[in-house]
Amino acid sequence: MKRLIIYRLFDPTYGPQGNPKTLSVLLRDDNTFTYSFYGGWQESGMGFSISNLQLQRPLPIGARNFRKVEDLHKEIEFILATGVGSRRISTFEILNDL
Repeated sequence: MKRLIIYRLFDPTYGPQGNPKTLSVLLRDDNTFTYSFYGGWQESGMGFSISNLQLQRPLPIGARNFRKVEDLHKEIEFILATGVGSRRISTFEILNDL
């Protein structure tokens, strides 16, 4: 597996860094995505279900529809904005290409 993007999410209701969460986007060997969603902005946070975000659209499953990781980022950014809670992106980092 290869990490593609790390999102640092927050809920502005709790202040500028309120309710921090991290969403990691990984590319599996079979060209599908998997996601890891956990509390805090470090890698040692407690895991949470992505359904807690109550997204109105599902996150992408396969890489076939994306030419560049930047295209994937734009799609995920749009989808995250449809949810609740820690849906605002504080920062993100693109780590690898597709």
